[in-house]
Amino acid sequence: MKKKFILTVSCIFMAMSLAGCARTDARTAYKEGCAYLTEGKSVQAQKKFEETIVNNYYLAEAYRGQGIALMAQQLYPDACIAFEKSLLNAEGKGTKFTRDVRLYLAYCRENNGQKEKALKIYNDLLSKSHDREVLYLRGKIYLNDGNIRKAEKDLDEAVSGSTDFELYVNVYQCYAALDKSADGSKYLEEALSIEDTSSSASYHKGLIEYYLKNYDDAREILIKAINADSSDKKSMLLLGQVYLATNDVSDARAVYDSYTGNEETAASAYNGMALCDIAEGNYASALQNIEKGLNYEDSEARQGLLFNQIVVYENEHEWEKARGAVAAYVAAYPMDEAGMRESKFLNRTAEESAETSSAGTSSDTSSSSSEATSDVSATEEVSSGAS
Repeated sequence: MKKKFILTVSCIFMAMSLAGCARTDARTAYKEGCAYLTEGKSVQAQKKFEETIVNNYYLAEAYRGQGIALMAQQLYPDACIAFEKSLLNAEGKGTKFTRDVRLYLAYCRENNGQKEKALKIYNDLLSKSHDREVLYLRGKIYLNDGNIRKAEKDLDEAVSGSTDFELYVNVYQCYAALDKSADGSKYLEEALSIEDTSSSASYHKGLIEYYLKNYDDAREILIKAINADSSDKKSMLLLGQVYLATNDVSDARAVYDSYTGNEETAASAYNGMALCDIAEGNYASALQNIEKGLNYEDSEARQGLLFNQIVVYENEHEWEKARGAVAAYVAAYPMDEAGMRESKFLNRTAEESAETSSAGTSSDTSSSSSEATSDVSATEEVSSGAS
């Protein structure tokens, strides 16, 4: 009996030890998965989250991470399943966590052609609380579907009383993406009336004037901001964009060049130099400046640099390099709409190229380059990183 008792106790301790190991392994795998996501390595991240799930710990977090990794690979049906499983294991995780997962799920539903299911998620969230972001997201779906009345109702309510400049700009960009800039400009006008006492006040005002194409006003505001704070890299980048918008490449280049020697602003400045190169059609120099910028540890500038790398490859008709670059970009920034548009365009050109080849006709790149120039906003949708 005593021997049996000792054996039982030994088994209990062994089970506890194994459970402890499993928890440790799960924690390690989960942290590695998160690190891979940060680096834009979605396939590796997916495998690490799967390891976490196998160990049966941190299930809600691991399924969410798996969903994000799958979403980055544009595997929306599988991502939806992962997010659903995250919610099934989210008891006790709190409303902030579940809201986050549900917004990811809605995004994947929408991109999987299930807009009604996405709307159902937004409707449910809004039935529980007033949420500007959710109103914006639902309004954007309505706008894209041509339901102007419902879109305006949601978007108006989203910005009502808000002091978030980015929200106003995002709403405007929804309209601009549909060639309805004139309709969206009212939101920019509203943003100008915001009483902003933050350190970014001048930048915000300059940004609004830039989108309204009031370039003289934007330039005056931004020069004052830079004179007051020479480390204001957002205003510096935007001032360069203002010069580029008025075809003043030399002044834009002068602004950016003056900031390349500063460690804190160098990455953004090299991104600006690349913008000047793109405007002049000097793509080899643009790539060199992008590479210089990427050598700096600047996560904010990195996104703009990587996007502009895609633009350069497209302009040079380096389609395979462009597809590789956009895949890495979307993996790192899965919810960035500009990146998604470029990804869809490049996938479409790949399919058209394959169809042309299978039909036995010549696939001379010159025949598709005019489409690339007009369909891809290569000269317009370059990223300054300013917004």
